[in-house]
Amino acid sequence: MKEVAKRRKKEATILVIVYEPIVRDILARILAAKGYEVVTSSFGLDGIRKFEKGKGKFDLVMIDTRLHRISGLHVAKKIKRISQKTPIILIKGWDKQLDIKELKDSGVDFLISKPFYMDKTLHLVENAIEMEAG
Repeated sequence: MKEVAKRRKKEATILVIVYEPIVRDILARILAAKGYEVVTSSFGLDGIRKFEKGKGKFDLVMIDTRLHRISGLHVAKKIKRISQKTPIILIKGWDKQLDIKELKDSGVDFLISKPFYMDKTLHLVENAIEMEAG
């Protein structure tokens, strides 16, 4: 069972949609160092296009609530319309309050707050990918 999980992890592809370059780059590097293939996007609409173009390629999408010109919740909703089975982790700032109904309506599966605790973040990523695989 562990062998299958390790093989699955190496094959997993994650789309990271984060506007802030430092946050996006650090998150991408950490995920890549753990064996994930990572595709990044700075803008919500670009992230949606990448997801559409690579339909079926992505095992997980991580979206920041703060994006340029479009909310992360709107991006999540668009991605869920394309693929309901792809898990979404929404990244929120510590000061950001979210409406529970809006969160559910957008199709967000998991929520994580900044600042990141990498062990916790990686554990959440692994759980989300297992959810998609199962």
